[in-house]
Amino acid sequence: MYRFSLFVLSVVLCCGAAVGADRSGDRLVVSGAGGLKVVYDQATGSFEAWSGDVRFISQGELRRAGGKARSFEMNPFTKGIEVSYEDGSKDSILISQGVPFIVFGSRYQNNTKEDIILNKVGSASVVTDFGVSLSDMKVLGCDGLTDGGKGRTSFSFLSATDPATRKGIVAGWLTHRRGSGIVFSQALGDKLGIGGRAEYGRLLIAPGQSADSETFVIGYFDDVLDGLEKYADAVAEMNHVRLNPATSGYCTWYSNPHGGASDQVHMAEMAEFCERELTKYGFEVLQIDDKWQISGRDFTTHRGNGPYSKGMKATAEKITGAGMKAGIWYIPFGWDHTRAIFKDHQDWFVKTEGGEPYKVRWAGTCLDMTHPEARDFLSEVVARMSKEWGYKYMKIDGLWTGLAAKITYPSPTYREDNLGDAVFHDPSKTNLQAYRDGLKLVREAAGDDVFILGCNIAQNMRTLGASFGRVDGMRVGRDIGANWKKILPCVEMGSRLYFFHNRVWYNDPDCLMLRNPLTLDQARSWGSWIAVSGQLNLVSEWLPDLPAERLDIVKRSMPNHGLCGRPIDLFENNHPKIWQLTDTRTNVRRDVVALFNWDAKQAQKVTAGLDQLDLPPSATGKYVGYEYWSQTFVGPFEDKIEIEIEPGACKVIAVRPLLERPFLVSTSRHITQGIVDVVEESWDATTLTLTGRSKVVADDPYELRFATPGNEWSIESSNWNAETLGDPVIKAVSGGLKLRSQWRDSGTVKWKVRFKKDGAK
Repeated sequence: MYRFSLFVLSVVLCCGAAVGADRSGDRLVVSGAGGLKVVYDQATGSFEAWSGDVRFISQGELRRAGGKARSFEMNPFTKGIEVSYEDGSKDSILISQGVPFIVFGSRYQNNTKEDIILNKVGSASVVTDFGVSLSDMKVLGCDGLTDGGKGRTSFSFLSATDPATRKGIVAGWLTHRRGSGIVFSQALGDKLGIGGRAEYGRLLIAPGQSADSETFVIGYFDDVLDGLEKYADAVAEMNHVRLNPATSGYCTWYSNPHGGASDQVHMAEMAEFCERELTKYGFEVLQIDDKWQISGRDFTTHRGNGPYSKGMKATAEKITGAGMKAGIWYIPFGWDHTRAIFKDHQDWFVKTEGGEPYKVRWAGTCLDMTHPEARDFLSEVVARMSKEWGYKYMKIDGLWTGLAAKITYPSPTYREDNLGDAVFHDPSKTNLQAYRDGLKLVREAAGDDVFILGCNIAQNMRTLGASFGRVDGMRVGRDIGANWKKILPCVEMGSRLYFFHNRVWYNDPDCLMLRNPLTLDQARSWGSWIAVSGQLNLVSEWLPDLPAERLDIVKRSMPNHGLCGRPIDLFENNHPKIWQLTDTRTNVRRDVVALFNWDAKQAQKVTAGLDQLDLPPSATGKYVGYEYWSQTFVGPFEDKIEIEIEPGACKVIAVRPLLERPFLVSTSRHITQGIVDVVEESWDATTLTLTGRSKVVADDPYELRFATPGNEWSIESSNWNAETLGDPVIKAVSGGLKLRSQWRDSGTVKWKVRFKKDGAK
């Protein structure tokens, strides 16, 4: 865990004590663990930064010129440089042990006799230099991937790298307490310039008062994917992220038939079906979507003559009784101010500068989360859903209404949204403070045990950083459908924000779609991408009528494995074709490499070089794999995995170093082939016996796939600590052996397979 916190930064800015620091004339030097070093030149007010031998910032400037600089050491773990200005404001540059970034913060001071309002305030700006020309560089932001020479403006983060080596820069904002963090880049000659800016809308500082800035960081990494993941780790640490367990299940919205909100009859039917067929596979939630409520933007109760005429509690009880969580959709901050319940409460709504209720397209009128009575009202509504009706999964939509800002859906590109033109009941609160206070209220009213899914940042990307630490899951994808062209934007967004998943929240790329006109290959690709990436898996199909081979994708993609897959070619393709999932939680490491052809019309050869992958070393210099959907062994291979893939299809390959004895490569239970089910594996060289433990599903045939080098091994015997349904079936195939068994009950079984060496065949 990082030895760094908001508290440390606040103390440093206001009262950090000077100590004996390295000086050379007008140069101040601070350094820390991990090879980070900053050199500040007092004469010019500029600085340089190193990571080991790499001077990744050749010139940097703080948000303003002038000022008096000093070095300080807050404690043995945190050192820095502070620049003080005549008006009492301060800027700081920090290095903290365990944090692989240069950290920037500011204190804004008002020494005048009048209130001051801050809108957009710059942070540090730097010229980067990590040995890569702009022509070879790619830059990634929340709105996609571009060449290094193109000017960029992105919400929350920005990263630049050489795709050939993956070395590069990560810059981003760790906090969004009151301001929306923006990162921009531009070509500066043959170098890349990067800077930060906090956009507050209206940050009011009273006479004699001060305000601390958001926290901005810049770091260099030999592997920029490591950098993005460490950035997300730092965000989680700074925002005290504690997540409820990831969940999987069903969303009514896109279902055909019985989509929208479905109804009480068919939700009962779905609950019975899922209890019988799917809960044993890790299926956990049934979520009701839009159109259950009394009116479009009134969530106080259900429609009396609508799909849930018996009330929302009755259906929640039916779902809970079937062993699942009941889920419900609503917009917490977007209401209809013309409803009778608000007749005498127009002051509960955010106002325009002209005094009218602040309305936003589609989502309604913005409830003012700085108004005590409006807060009490919303708290009662949320508590009723959770504690009276029994909904323990909440999908909260239209979140930009809490910001009182314009909708910018579906493009995540930065553009003007008039942040700050809203008038709140409490003028001392910024848009982001009102929003974050609203999300905190929803959590407190719902209860700590309720899974809260934010939906979605694409409506206004300011909610990306503003939601840090406030939700369990975040919808990162656009609206989907049973349409390949609608799936691709969800792949793109889920890929470029992959590093937030399982760190800051669980990414929700939108629903698993399986029906026609998607081909079976396309359905398997979408299910495989969700399963390997580890992102949330909510299927939106009428499951009782789904063909068996498509229902099987649901079974094989659940439960969530609790890890985060990595897009290896993130900086080469907007839709990465190579994903790797690694699990080191048990005594045997497991790796899955998934290759995708996102082109729906043409076959493609997809190549993953082993130098791109973070695979464990192989004593033989070779690796072997097993492809899930074709059920075939792959390899051995030495330098690359290269496969021709049909249009819209994928290959999901469990990979292990080639050994000189039998070993388990894959299982049939889940697309990740052992990661969710194999909890132990060990080899006894004396008895030539492989022993393991696996989580199995009742009545579901379970297959162990063993690689047998040289085809010179066979299975002499197999034993189980639970009675199998019928005799286990052994099958010899090219590259190995398969052992299939089946059990009456779900649970963990211990297996022991004894091999014998027959001689080369």
